[in-house]
Amino acid sequence: MVKVTSFLLISLSATLLALTSEANNQNLGACFLHVPKHPLTADGLATPYILKKGNCDQTITNQQVFVEATVFDIDTKTFSVYHPLVINEGSKPAIAPVVPKLPQNSIVGLWFGANSQSITLTGDIEDCVNGLSSTDIFGQVAFCNANKFFEAVRIANKGAGGKVVIPPLGTDANGNACPTTRHFGIIDQDQSDNVITTYLETKNGRFAQATKANREKLRKFTEIANGSDNALVADFIDPAINCMPFKAPSLMEPGVLLGSMALNELQASRQCPPVALVPFSDPMVLSNNKPSLKKVNAYRRGVNQPLISNLNQASPKAYCKNYGRVAPPYIEGIAKYIVKAPSPDAAAANNLLTFMGQRYAASWVNLGCDKLLKKTSDITVTTKNGVAVKVHFHQSKPIKGHSESNPGKKYD
Repeated sequence: MVKVTSFLLISLSATLLALTSEANNQNLGACFLHVPKHPLTADGLATPYILKKGNCDQTITNQQVFVEATVFDIDTKTFSVYHPLVINEGSKPAIAPVVPKLPQNSIVGLWFGANSQSITLTGDIEDCVNGLSSTDIFGQVAFCNANKFFEAVRIANKGAGGKVVIPPLGTDANGNACPTTRHFGIIDQDQSDNVITTYLETKNGRFAQATKANREKLRKFTEIANGSDNALVADFIDPAINCMPFKAPSLMEPGVLLGSMALNELQASRQCPPVALVPFSDPMVLSNNKPSLKKVNAYRRGVNQPLISNLNQASPKAYCKNYGRVAPPYIEGIAKYIVKAPSPDAAAANNLLTFMGQRYAASWVNLGCDKLLKKTSDITVTTKNGVAVKVHFHQSKPIKGHSESNPGKKYD
């Protein structure tokens, strides 16, 4: 049984956090996550992360936090994935986490994603980036050792013994290149965020890693997930259009392949232009509700994106132009496939197409594209009882006048 996570609600909560000029970390949903000692070691990875009492509860969907580790073997130039466990303060795991066997010469990166309003890391966080400071955080995302991880991959790729193998994108059901997390048809207002990790939750509110052995042992559980751009691509869009995400062996159980945020971003380096890179208007990188060069670069380091020397290189207007030019025709082009696919959030949309349509329309406004370009969204949706049930594709039109001379196609 799978507990469905509200992807749209989670994305909007990040926007709300950024648009609140003085986000108060004492508010409900502003989570504090304790990082165990030596988090980049095998023992540290297998030690549960503790979600502190008071603001958040791991049993409540919109307060959950997830951790994802990707490991790079420098000698073999290969990757593996591990899911450190998060539990509530004062509780114990339903089943003790597997202690991973790390390659002798390896480097570990950690990525964090939250369904909550925000996460602030505490504990052993020397190698972690939560934002610019503990009071100026990204929101739902944090990283540990990410920059060093990606740098190790870059160095290994230039060294002797051949290049690091990053799979080609492949082609989708239409014969086009498969999308990545940097495809303008895929992104939303805060791209490249959150993780693919899932956990098993028991009826008494305890948690275990989502492995086959644990599923068989627990028998009765719900599987909780992070509302993630990365999971949206890997778990929903790719299967619907016959694409395959980049996966690596699990360090929790042999014979299983897992995706990860880091693997997605590495493969996204193959994205053909125009490439979507975090703009300075992304709610995650606003600092006190203002653009911040330092915060843009801090976030980009964590997801292996090129750094900028001035804010003009992360222009939201250019971002919006590409978003408006690429996303509507792309979504319409794959509509016949994704209309048959399940919605990541049944409370928001009745299938993957209506979900993508609603997500685009909301992001167009949340990014300020309507004001920057003086155009309304090229995609609108019809809702029934608050759920998107139809998608309408339009030509771009000025805000004034709202011409309906070409209403475009409609899907339901």
